[in-house]
Amino acid sequence: MNTMKKIITIIAIFFTIGQLMAQKPAQKNYTGAEIEFDHITADLGTLNIGDVKETFFTFTNIGKKPLILDNVIISCDCTEIEWPKTPVMPGQIGKIKVIYTAKNSGSINKWATVLSNAEKDRVILTLKGKVN
Repeated sequence: MNTMKKIITIIAIFFTIGQLMAQKPAQKNYTGAEIEFDHITADLGTLNIGDVKETFFTFTNIGKKPLILDNVIISCDCTEIEWPKTPVMPGQIGKIKVIYTAKNSGSINKWATVLSNAEKDRVILTLKGKVN
């Protein structure tokens, strides 16, 4: 009988956990700045050595205070970045421009870390593709 109680207790625990996980998460009420990107990975496709490819990462300040991008750190000297240097007001959209120069053949796996005053203060953007 003890074993049966244990089994029922374990089943009840898993059922309760499953119910809690299935509930719709509450929307977060941002009190400060908050950044939301439309995508965080850009596929540059197939390039040849020497090709230059430009792409954009669009974001929105979904918070209640001005969003300030402090810095964008890139993973290699093959990438140039341009980002808004002025605050992005709540509800406004901003863009980060990435210019990639294909220097070596192989897979493209590059990243840029966006640092800001948002509640989630770091976002990693990635570039993928291939260089022939």
